[in-house]
Amino acid sequence: MDNNFKQKIDALVSEVAAINNLTIKVDILNYMEQQAAFMLWQLSDEMHIDEDSHNI
Repeated sequence: MDNNFKQKIDALVSEVAAINNLTIKVDILNYMEQQAAFMLWQLSDEMHIDEDSHNI
């Protein structure tokens, strides 16, 4: 993993961890989880398209 991205992610996680309001923290983490899942789904779809293009 690119160290620059890792540092940005770690900084964001630290910022979220510092939030005192648990409801807001849960909302933020749920949103982050949804976005990550969507990105993983997109990547999986792109990988399948790429694999299919090699099989032609």
